Parts: sequence; structure tokens; C-alpha cells
Amino acid sequence: MKIIDLQTQMTTKKGAMFSLEMKDFFETAFKAKIPYYQTEDEMMDLFRRAGIKAVFCVPNPESFDEMKKLGDYMGKLKRDYPDVVCGSWAPYNHELDLENYVVELEKYIDNAGSFGFFYYGAATGVPANDERFFPIYELCSKKKVPIKISVGHTAMGAGTPGGMGVRLGTERPIPVIDDVAAQFPELIIIASHCPWPFQSEMISVLIHKANVYNEVHGWMPKYFPEELKKEINSRCKNKIMFGSDYPFFQFDQIINGWKNEGYKPEVLENVFYKNAEKALGLTSAIS
Repeated sequence: MKIIDLQTQMTTKKGAMFSLEMKDFFETAFKAKIPYYQTEDEMMDLFRRAGIKAVFCVPNPESFDEMKKLGDYMGKLKRDYPDVVCGSWAPYNHELDLENYVVELEKYIDNAGSFGFFYYGAATGVPANDERFFPIYELCSKKKVPIKISVGHTAMGAGTPGGMGVRLGTERPIPVIDDVAAQFPELIIIASHCPWPFQSEMISVLIHKANVYNEVHGWMPKYFPEELKKEINSRCKNKIMFGSDYPFFQFDQIINGWKNEGYKPEVLENVFYKNAEKALGLTSAIS
């Protein structure tokens, strides 16, 4: 069965999300082997053998010049490896001037053949329903590209005094995702991460807002809240999507985790690729 992966990272030197020093930390934390640095051919062959068509997360650029170079790189990967690269999420750095960012974002989407931006509110302390982001949403609506917004408990700051200042309220589906979906009904919004402890809010938004989906990376499926497991099989079967969180989870590990939960074949087809095809606009079907 083919799989569209909505949350995966690159292991090449140009595309790596973090440094070699951080690699050692993450390998210990996740008990995973991270193959830094692979060549582009090596990385693509790994994805190809796993049956993955990837939507890559990319590093956040420190400047607009870096953003342009990253767009050039991602566009080339998409052209050179069309059987593996479905696209990428556009980067965002809250330290860059927002007005200029909107201009550069449109160039990036066109140049890289990417989807809209991926916003992680816990990293900035500003929830995604803040009006400062409205020009981004307007642009992505105009370009007809989906965006991705993080939800749920985050590992950032977990277990430290004060959680490093991270406020989990930025990750709530209600009001954050719900507000954006209501104000921009033409915009496809993909909530990113298993939504615990806000799974009831997420389920409500998925049922209520036709333009909202949820890719549930970050957790092995056996640990999903029972309420979420139930809805994946029923009312949310057309809204939940696969995210591997590779390289923190290995592909066989997370794919088998889904298969071992006893979901119906048609539900797994939805999770693995059909819902993503709809959300990403790869088919003409409407959820």
C-alpha cells in the first residue's frame, strides 16, 4: 500500500533540521539511529524502499536569502525524484519581517512547488489564530495550498521548571484551529501531531469544519487516546492522516504500529494516502 507521509524530515546535509550535536541528543532521547548525513540518492532510496511519498519539513531559514536557496533545493529534489517527493512545507521564522515574509513565501511556494507554511506556536508563544498571520492565510488561500498548524502536547520544554516558558494553550484546537478554519473557509488546514490532551476538541473541529484535517505524528498508534482510536474508525475516518515523524520513528516501526491496531483495510487506505490526496489537492475529490 502506498503511503503519503505528512511529517518527515530529510537526512541530507542541506536539508537536515538540526546539527550533528543535536543528532546525538535525539538519538539518545528517541532510541533511534539518525543517518546524518546521507546523499540525496541514499535518502531517496530509503524512502522509496519503505513505499513513502514524502511531504518534507525543512529547516527554518535565518534570512530570506537562505529561504530562496532552500526553495531552489527543494524544487530540484521534487523535479529529480518525483516518485518520492510529493512536496514540502514552507519554512517560517518568526524573527523575519512578516510583511516581507509573505512576499518571499509566494516566491518559495512557486519555486519549490511546496505547500503552505508549517506553524509551530509553542516555539513562538503566539497562537496561530493571531491576526498577524492573516496575510499568510490569505496568500495560501489564493494559492490554493494547505497549511499545517501544530496541536497537542509538545515535547519542547517537557519536564523542565516552567516548561522553558512554553504555553500549551497555543496548541489547542479550540479556539486556535477552529478560529482560523472559520475565518478562512477556503483554506485547507492540517492540524499536526497527536492532539492529546485536546483530542475531544480536535474531534469536534474535524467533524464541524470541512476544511480541517489532522496528521497524527509523534505517537505510536497503540498509545492514541481511546476516544481518538474510536473516531478514526468512524466519524473521522476521512480526516486522519499518516505522519511518520522520521527519523525519530523508523518507517517499519510506525507503519506496523498502524497495521497492528486492527483498523479496517479501507480505514488504513484513508489514513495512509486517500485523505492526504484530498487535503493536498492531489485529486478532485472533496472530503
